[in-house]
Amino acid sequence: MKPRMLLMIGLLVVLAAACTPAQPGSSEAGGAMGIVASDVWARAAATGNSAAYMILRNGGATADRLIKAESDVAGAVELHKTTMEGNMMKMAPVDGILLPAQGQAELKPGGLHVMLIGLKRELKAGDKLKLKLHFEKAGVQEIEAEVRK
Repeated sequence: MKPRMLLMIGLLVVLAAACTPAQPGSSEAGGAMGIVASDVWARAAATGNSAAYMILRNGGATADRLIKAESDVAGAVELHKTTMEGNMMKMAPVDGILLPAQGQAELKPGGLHVMLIGLKRELKAGDKLKLKLHFEKAGVQEIEAEVRK
């Protein structure tokens, strides 16, 4: 092949790569995958408090931490962990939830979760609510949770 033809093919390959859309949940920084939330849901509740649960996957090459969550359905939103002390289950706030590089954190009943304190409205099964997750490195991500019984 002539050098000019090789140059044209090389340019086409570079242009095609530049025009390819990023995959969902991907991050342009370093080409690493970003943080992806899946199986996001919140517990139905008429009044008082509720909780949101999810799986957070970190496809990046460095660890990150969920450091804060927000939602307009509650007066306060905190990151919590449930622990067993003697025969009593207790919940306590945590200052962050670690997401290891190429790993995940599971927020589930009886473990880590997003606590929705002082509900402003009833959460009925089938409803949707917005959550804003703040990560130490990845920034802010808005997600939607389905309310389940």
